Amino acid sequence: MRVALTYRVLPHWRVPVFRRLARWPGIHFRAFHGGDFPGTPTINGPDLSGFERRQMATIRLVRSSAGARAGLPLCPTLPWHLLRFWPDVILAEGNSNLLNNFLVFAYATLTRTPIVFWTLGELRHEHQLSRVQRLFRWITHGMEKRSAALLGYSTKALEYFDRQGYPKERQFRAVNCVDTDAVLNRIEGARPHVDALRTQLGLDGKRVLLFVGSITGSKRLDELAAIHARLRQRYPDLELLLVGDGEYRDELQRLVAEREYQGVHFAGKVIDGVSKYFLLGDIFVMPSLGGLAISEAMAHGLPVLVTEADGCEVDLVEPGRNGYILPLGDQQAFEQTLAELLDDPEKARAMGQHSRWIIENRYNIHTYMENVVRALEFACRRGEGPRRESPRGQAVMESAS
Repeated sequence: MRVALTYRVLPHWRVPVFRRLARWPGIHFRAFHGGDFPGTPTINGPDLSGFERRQMATIRLVRSSAGARAGLPLCPTLPWHLLRFWPDVILAEGNSNLLNNFLVFAYATLTRTPIVFWTLGELRHEHQLSRVQRLFRWITHGMEKRSAALLGYSTKALEYFDRQGYPKERQFRAVNCVDTDAVLNRIEGARPHVDALRTQLGLDGKRVLLFVGSITGSKRLDELAAIHARLRQRYPDLELLLVGDGEYRDELQRLVAEREYQGVHFAGKVIDGVSKYFLLGDIFVMPSLGGLAISEAMAHGLPVLVTEADGCEVDLVEPGRNGYILPLGDQQAFEQTLAELLDDPEKARAMGQHSRWIIENRYNIHTYMENVVRALEFACRRGEGPRRESPRGQAVMESAS
């Protein structure tokens, strides 16, 4: 089965999935992607080894959404690259890659190639869309309807598919998570270095609220800093550690300084060695959009306190057992729930242990990959199985390999 992936860029957190697809028995995998968008989170990972890929010439447009800037690429040569590879099925990034998806669906229609549309579905706040966003959403609905299979990030995505009336047999769920094997393997190697990092950051004898992710306006980190400041009056040993970077970081640091918030630490962007920071945490907090960091925090044995993420929170978080899902923007509920966990550290530790159990036994990279492959195989069957030759002959396939 020849699988073509079409993605805006290849972010470092998705690369492990692509490597696993490339090693999957019976799959010939190739990724097609655009170039970096400097100054935005839309950039390729630093190490893209381990699978076939083609970076294409890119027309770069930048859009603002939910307080963050993101790249919207158009790669005019994409159909030509697909024709040379001649895939049996295309795994297409959802509406984030809207412009390229016009080309993908045009190619798929002409060549009768099935598409697996990989999407988070619809976020709750999307009822407040602008006219342009509503147009984009309408176009996306059309693409979803024409896809052979729909691959959702979560149960919330399946609920969205149901609301749209899409057939059940076309729906697949791969709960969004990091490469949990890699995370679990590196944890023990990181433990000996945690005490030195704790001392370096001035966290000896402190309890740590931990956030890991991009620092953008949509993350509501100003609200989190305010919540921490109020809680610190009651729990003077409480620190807030923010691991990540982004366009909002400088403004957030100015706000923290102007309001004289104490105990807030900015660690910057950390990829290699991030386990040391997770092991510093007592409670993982995500006050707004996100997703992958939830599974990573759970793998490190942390209780998780989140609001609306990318939908995976409804699968990963069992309220009262390994964390809580709170209303988006409800600072009072967030603060109160944090206080309850801080008042009962034994409960918080037990919840963290259950987080680790969920990753080891229920949602991990293995269950994730199995469901991705199931969707691909289903779509390929709908497309009447692997095609051995392109209309231009076997030589095209050989020249692309």
